Amino acid sequence: MHKQPLYRFFCTAGFLLLTVVVCAQVKLTVLPSKTVVQLNETFQLQFVVEGANEVDEFIPPAFRNFDQLGGFEKTTGVTWINGSLTEYITFTVSLRPKIKGRLPIASAIVKANGRMATSSTLMIFVKPGAEQVTEERPDFYLLPNETVKDKIAKNLFIKATLDKRSCYVGEPILATFKLFTRLDSESKIVKRPSLNGFSVVDMEQPESGNFSKEMLNGKIYNCYLIRKVQLFPLQAGQLTIEPVEVENLVRLIKAKARSTKETSTWLDAVMDKMKEAEIESAGTIEERVVLKSEELKVNVLDVPEKNKPESFNGAVGAFTMEASLLNTTIAANDNATLRVVIKGKGNLPMITAPVVNWPSGVDSFDAKLTEAIDKQNAPISGSKTFDIPFSVSKTGTFIIPAIHFSYFDQATKTYHTISSDTLQLQVTPAVKRKTPVFEEAVLQDEGTPRWVWVASVGGTILLLLLTGLLIQAKRDKKKLPDTVMTTETETVVMEKTSIESFLQPANDAVDNAHKKQFYTLLMQGLQDYMIDRFQLQAQTVNTAAAVAILKQQQLTEEADRYQQLMSACEITVFSPLELTDNREELLHAAQKLLQQIEAKHSV
Repeated sequence: MHKQPLYRFFCTAGFLLLTVVVCAQVKLTVLPSKTVVQLNETFQLQFVVEGANEVDEFIPPAFRNFDQLGGFEKTTGVTWINGSLTEYITFTVSLRPKIKGRLPIASAIVKANGRMATSSTLMIFVKPGAEQVTEERPDFYLLPNETVKDKIAKNLFIKATLDKRSCYVGEPILATFKLFTRLDSESKIVKRPSLNGFSVVDMEQPESGNFSKEMLNGKIYNCYLIRKVQLFPLQAGQLTIEPVEVENLVRLIKAKARSTKETSTWLDAVMDKMKEAEIESAGTIEERVVLKSEELKVNVLDVPEKNKPESFNGAVGAFTMEASLLNTTIAANDNATLRVVIKGKGNLPMITAPVVNWPSGVDSFDAKLTEAIDKQNAPISGSKTFDIPFSVSKTGTFIIPAIHFSYFDQATKTYHTISSDTLQLQVTPAVKRKTPVFEEAVLQDEGTPRWVWVASVGGTILLLLLTGLLIQAKRDKKKLPDTVMTTETETVVMEKTSIESFLQPANDAVDNAHKKQFYTLLMQGLQDYMIDRFQLQAQTVNTAAAVAILKQQQLTEEADRYQQLMSACEITVFSPLELTDNREELLHAAQKLLQQIEAKHSV
């Protein structure tokens, strides 16, 4: 009697459970075993993925200020919360801090069920170990005896530095722009430094968001690299490097009087206050301030005129040169190659091919350049290879005179000239190539050939068949009702999801207070469009795959713009320094890109 209802109950329950699992939203949470640890103390960090039974990709943050002890341990499970079934996957890792202070841990990212989720950022307070050292107070609390202006001035500023203030034309200068902060702030660059009068080589990608800890005046600061470049002056005189400007939104918490409860450190007192709800959100102060770096002056000297070699062409540094012929023997009118290799360090990017005094009868062409340059160290070092093709129309022995290359060594303030050996080329007579000769055939009238009759009959039969097929096609078209054609066309249009539908979630989040949510939704919308229009598998779609598919469809320009849009969103989502907030511009660019893809691609 009770088997039938019981069977229905379990079927219904199973269906509801399956529905809950399928409809669950993917969520990523970070759970530390401790938020306050001692220096060199080991703790665990657990990233929990909810709403998914499989993870396509998990990208952990970079633990720059921690030692990672082993790899990530992955576990899966199911839990009941308020009568609902929730699946979860955890990634656990053990960490040990390298330095003391307030150490941030950036967001992790997970891709599951064709969706992407990010964890929140985390702050770990690291206290001294066995040593009895006075602990620094967190500077994001505004004490009763402090003013907002003084607090920001002491704990948030930009430093622009040069490794030298005087140099020669062409001599490299290292310029670094950094943001130092001990506050809870969001920053974006509003004006880049003007570098007029210099040739510029970036050592780090602009706005890369690189983060480190630096000690300054006895305090540890969160240091964000704005830009790091090598500058090569192009002219003599006093050159000015204008300031960089950064807009900052600073948040401070008004701290009330210390609790009467005895605590071992000031930080413990603050934590107790938070637990006792003595510090409330009503006590939060937001201040917007624009910071400028110092204007920098560089005194640039011209290289000395005295003893300047004729072959000097602006090279400054320390270099070597080699010259050789890739072929020492060629046939007349064939091509040969002269290779000149310049190695060293200095203003290598500005060096051009040296002058070659070619002997009479030699025709030379433009040089092909190959570079192997290390831009990550100052001064720049590496090599430049110039392959100069040439040809000779006459036979005999040709002597290429020594090639001269001169450079100015700023360390010794002297010129140096390097000369290659003379090069000898042997040119043999031109290779005679046989030209095919066709003898005139004597035509004899043998009557109409047989193949002409066969071709005529076959062509006539083929023409009759084509005519019959065309007539039949026109009859079939007349029989087909117009209403059927209209209905089919309308059905196809209705099944096609509009571009606005893919971008609607991001559009709704343009004015959202959580800025990073917009960029995450915009990336998801672009990926969903690629999945829908190109019939892709959601599990295999990433930025690289989408770019490759667009290039296969001969949409090279659209592929580049897709890559730029995704990169801009990813940098904003995962960078600890908020660099830009051009949400409306990015949304408009994404809409325009999808419209161009739609116009060029036939689905």
